[in-house]
Amino acid sequence: MPKPFPPDFVWGTATAAHQIEGNNVNSDCWALEHAKPSLFAEPSGDATDSYHRFAEDVEIVASLGLDAYRFSIEWARIEPEDGFFSEAALAHYQRCVAACLAKGLKPVVTFHHFTLPRWLTAKGGFAAVDFPARFAAYCEKAARSLDGMAMACTINELNLPLLARGYFFEQIKPDAKAAAEKALGGPLTNFFIFADDGAVLGNGIAAHRAARSAIKTARPGVPVGMTLAISEEAAEPGAEAYRDTRLNRLYVPFLDAAADDDFVGVQNYTRTTSRADGSTGVPAGAPRTTMGYEDRPQALGEVCRWIANRWKTPMYVTENGFSGDDDARRAEFISQALDGLAAAIASGADIRGYFYWSLLDNFEWLLGYRQRFGLVSVDRATQKRQIKDSAKTYASLVRKHA
Repeated sequence: MPKPFPPDFVWGTATAAHQIEGNNVNSDCWALEHAKPSLFAEPSGDATDSYHRFAEDVEIVASLGLDAYRFSIEWARIEPEDGFFSEAALAHYQRCVAACLAKGLKPVVTFHHFTLPRWLTAKGGFAAVDFPARFAAYCEKAARSLDGMAMACTINELNLPLLARGYFFEQIKPDAKAAAEKALGGPLTNFFIFADDGAVLGNGIAAHRAARSAIKTARPGVPVGMTLAISEEAAEPGAEAYRDTRLNRLYVPFLDAAADDDFVGVQNYTRTTSRADGSTGVPAGAPRTTMGYEDRPQALGEVCRWIANRWKTPMYVTENGFSGDDDARRAEFISQALDGLAAAIASGADIRGYFYWSLLDNFEWLLGYRQRFGLVSVDRATQKRQIKDSAKTYASLVRKHA
């Protein structure tokens, strides 16, 4: 019997710099965390101190028998002031790439994962007229310094602001919005998560394309793509038109834009169900994660199958995971998600890798440290890492399928 996953399938896990490094003081997100009152439940602080413990984290990834680690680099560290590129920061990220290579891991580098330098956000962020050119210049500078990258992701979840708009904006109080805009030195929409649709669809896609060209100029052999947040979209009877509108607004323009990329990163956590009144939510009685998502690992395979039916861009699952304290359920979630992925591959979907989100319990943006996706827990007082049983389950599944 043939194995469900091809022999060159990539097995990995993922993190993002601001969520794990700590003390990213020149970023717009740090400024927002410390506004008073803040939109954030708590500040990131030292996070998991992975800026200094990167080699330790890579050691854990390798010990699980994985062969790739997806992490991001911080523009706010690399260009903390307009026009000044820190050679020390670039050297640090080169050491991160080298640490992966030393352990036999493919370094998969994301160039933008939600955060920007403060100075750039004050100038407009994604809405700034020259944002695509600035992003491309940063990407080329960084790519030339990062020898050994296996893959490059330009922008993480470029479509997220369109998805998240209702959820986040409904909860913002006027005094917190005013404090946030004072901290940013401009409107709240200058921060990526709150960016206007027009800025994302215009400058965002343009920036991705410019960055793809810049990275390929610096590193011709490195595959380049972007990652997208894609929910499985379902509809109650009578709500099919609402579902289709969501598909065409939230995903199709970005998947069309990725058609010329080397790959597209698929990031799925759940299913969203459209209702006949035009609202969306979780079906009554369906299980939920602590994020409030429907607990549905099968969504991953369904999303990949939907993409494969319309687009031919190769896929990597660059994020998929379970939030909650029930680690046994996390292990089941991973197993069930991989079963769905195997079925999608069997149906003809060109899926080339899977990265579990996340390696570590980390800083979950506005929600702080309450949400736990990690394969590894972190004692925030001591920064001690503890490998969970779900990580061991994932490792055993990789051994079975690899």
